[in-house]
Amino acid sequence: MRKSGKTIRLNPVDEDHQVHDHPARANLEAIMDQKLFAQRIKSERSSAYWFAASLWGVTGLILGGILGAYMMFVAMDSSLPLASEAVSRGMAVEQARQRVDGRESPLRDPAEQQP
Repeated sequence: MRKSGKTIRLNPVDEDHQVHDHPARANLEAIMDQKLFAQRIKSERSSAYWFAASLWGVTGLILGGILGAYMMFVAMDSSLPLASEAVSRGMAVEQARQRVDGRESPLRDPAEQQP
């Protein structure tokens, strides 16, 4: 093979050449396995935390809705007698006003009355 006027010699590859593993290869594989295992544990823990948070969140939402509906029912049930009493008092006041307005007043001068 020639390149810019220089000759390069290539020696044939020795067929008996074997690839040997590095002596620390087993340790490196063990470390990689430990790292993968730790990563898997973190992933599982994260999934468990998300599941627990979702479960508590949904449970709290449902319990909050039920408790809120119950409290609204209790408040409405306790306020109904007060509201009906206020309405009946208002009606009684209006009826009394109409009766008083419809009567002749003894204090009024009959000459002041307009036709």
